[in-house]
Amino acid sequence: MKPAEDRNRGAESPGRSIQAILAVSTALIIIVVIVLALTVSYLQASDDAAREYEALRGYTEQNGAESVRLVDKGLGLIDDEFNPAMKEGLLEFSRAYSAAGNDPSAVDLDALKDELAPLFPGEVDLYIIDADGIIRYSTVPDVLGVDFRQYPAFYTRLTAVREGDAFAADRVVRSIEDSSDLNVSGRLRKFAYLPSPDHRFVLELGIDTPEFSDVRSQFSYTDVVRVLMQNNPDLAGVRIVDVYGNIVAGNDTGEIAGAEIMSVLENRTSATSENPGDRTTSRLVFIDLRDPATVTDGSMVLALVFDRSRLDAVRGYLLITYLAIGLAAALVGIGLAFGLSRYIGTAIGAVIDDADRIAAGDLDHTIRGMNTAEFVRLERSINRMVQRIRHYSEEIERKESELRIAAEIQTSFLPRTTPEIRGCEIAAFTHPAKEVGGDFYDFVDLGEGRYTLVIADVAGKGVPAALYMALSRTTVRTVARGCNVASETVRRSNDTIIEDAGCVSFVTLLYAVFDEQARTLTYVNAGHNPPVLRRGDGTVETLEPTGPVIGFLEGVEFEDVEVPLRPGDLLVFYTDGVTEAENEDGGMFGEDRLSAVIEGVADRPAAEVAEAVRDAVAAFAGDAPQFDDITVVVLRIGDEA
Repeated sequence: MKPAEDRNRGAESPGRSIQAILAVSTALIIIVVIVLALTVSYLQASDDAAREYEALRGYTEQNGAESVRLVDKGLGLIDDEFNPAMKEGLLEFSRAYSAAGNDPSAVDLDALKDELAPLFPGEVDLYIIDADGIIRYSTVPDVLGVDFRQYPAFYTRLTAVREGDAFAADRVVRSIEDSSDLNVSGRLRKFAYLPSPDHRFVLELGIDTPEFSDVRSQFSYTDVVRVLMQNNPDLAGVRIVDVYGNIVAGNDTGEIAGAEIMSVLENRTSATSENPGDRTTSRLVFIDLRDPATVTDGSMVLALVFDRSRLDAVRGYLLITYLAIGLAAALVGIGLAFGLSRYIGTAIGAVIDDADRIAAGDLDHTIRGMNTAEFVRLERSINRMVQRIRHYSEEIERKESELRIAAEIQTSFLPRTTPEIRGCEIAAFTHPAKEVGGDFYDFVDLGEGRYTLVIADVAGKGVPAALYMALSRTTVRTVARGCNVASETVRRSNDTIIEDAGCVSFVTLLYAVFDEQARTLTYVNAGHNPPVLRRGDGTVETLEPTGPVIGFLEGVEFEDVEVPLRPGDLLVFYTDGVTEAENEDGGMFGEDRLSAVIEGVADRPAAEVAEAVRDAVAAFAGDAPQFDDITVVVLRIGDEA
């Protein structure tokens, strides 16, 4: 039979090898760290690639739009060179119209055309357009009957020219070849307009010269397309489209744009569309080139097609690279983990053997451990920690005792009783959020039936707020005894506090003087929560602020407000700890709940009103911690004795 000791050892579960646990745990930690690090690095690199793609796309869009505007501006300067001669020609046209007795049919347009031809390069054409926007007479027979109402924007400007008195010149634009040319895709011409003397028609002069095409070949939108394509490898296509949908530059120049571009032209706003099938993004940039001085709208659309294939290729390369790095790092890490675990396992085994010897009674035997500086430091640190814990416990006990004494002292600052005012009731309470707080209330008998009612809230909580509260309460009480004007009392208190303590904090203060004989309340509200005045007839008023907080700015002025009080009136003063009390869901008690509580107990004694407010706040907060001091003062006006 085996000895009892051997039997017990055999019954014990061998457990898991700490060496194996260390090896696996360390390997897992290394793998997790590598995976997380490489994932973050990959995502960062991928985001960088995406940002580069988006930045280049934004630059291309901005540069393209500015290039179009620059070309348009250059062409405009050249186009305007013809304006003086065209204006002179139209004035001659107007004189001929008047000479014909304002009868357009009596104007010899062909003769007038020949007369004006020497003034212009190329061919001159004349047009007479009626009030309906229809070309009624022209030296170009093919355009007779063209109705410009098909182009509402152009027709509106044309009507403005007819009804006005000014000469208007267009830029060099595409012309309408005949009534079937709805897309205005004809030759380049320059037009100018002048109202007929009787404002029944618009007189139009157009010139057609090869110079227009030559100039546009020098200031070419095609160059804009070429430069954009060269500077952005992700750009799969560029088109520049005029306001009528004509593609003026791009690989399909001369054709009419599709429905998406026409929608952008109609809505005059840029648009973006994604095509997941071929991994492209189409960006349609509306370029507003309207000129109030011209009749035709020169606006354009810059259509850019961006290909995401390069970005996808970069991301794919990054993914493969980081996977390869991760695999290599994981293999190295696993090897290091098993080597480290074996070393630590051997050292821990020695510690266990030493512990067994000590447990067997060899008390002189010392634990070998790993014989490293860390173990020595650990022993010393534990001893120091025990000493510090003992010291900290004593210090905490001392501070708690001091805080209890401070709380008792602070409580002694508050009035032990409420003043006995003839026909009135007063009740008050305060609950600090910590052992000591920054709220206070006070009553001062000024004599001759006048009493001060003070409620205040110092910014902050705890000991600093309590100290500032003591200073503020003492200052206000001292100043009040020597001053009969509420606003002057608050002003002097403010200056004294700043003089003594500096602008280290601030106090919201409601200082009120109740006149027992006149039954009036004269108050100054220095940034405090407006007290609720519930009249005996059920109406509700609030005593709004009449000045800023005290203790913050020196030399400020405050305003007195006198409120008459009548029997049955109920006045509730409170600090923001009431309305800003939070429940477990983070909701605030709020002014509406406070008003509802006051309304529910409006006919009860002052003490019951104060108790009802306190109970309502406590019930609302539930188990949520109190974050701010809570103070309430209630004044009920009864019948005069």
